[in-house]
Amino acid sequence: MAVKTFLIRLINGWALLGGALLLLIVIVTAINAAGFTANTIARTWGGHVSGLPGYEDAVQLLVGVAALMMFPYAQLHRAHAAVDVVMQRAPQWANRGVNVLSGVVLAVLLVWMAWMLAQGTIQMRADRVETTVLGWPVWIFMPFAVMSCLLWAIAAILDLIAPMETANGA
Repeated sequence: MAVKTFLIRLINGWALLGGALLLLIVIVTAINAAGFTANTIARTWGGHVSGLPGYEDAVQLLVGVAALMMFPYAQLHRAHAAVDVVMQRAPQWANRGVNVLSGVVLAVLLVWMAWMLAQGTIQMRADRVETTVLGWPVWIFMPFAVMSCLLWAIAAILDLIAPMETANGA
């Protein structure tokens, strides 16, 4: 029981960290937009205010990380998209069977994705791939995706084991 509680708290905290990254993206975007507005005003007097250098580099990497960090939480709290047009008329045993099958397939695919992302991280590091403007190493951001996929797989398994309990958060 303690492990399950720890995992649920870890998933919740991971989503909060993703939310903090999204807040950072919003702040940086607002600053960049303010810079463009200031530039428009400054040009009327012959001045120049530049936007944030490397804004696109930073936002591209951070959005990818932050968005993926939300999926484990969504899975755990059943906030993920589900198509139940056909299944709403099916018997309860069929619904449970489809839920179990989709949960297992999802978990297996996510573990495979985590493995492939880990391999990609190693390759990106070996190739020394960097962002165009800022020169940030791309591989540094990829372990967050690996962790997100693993937590998402754990959330899918937790949802299979005790769906009502995990939906309520404990």
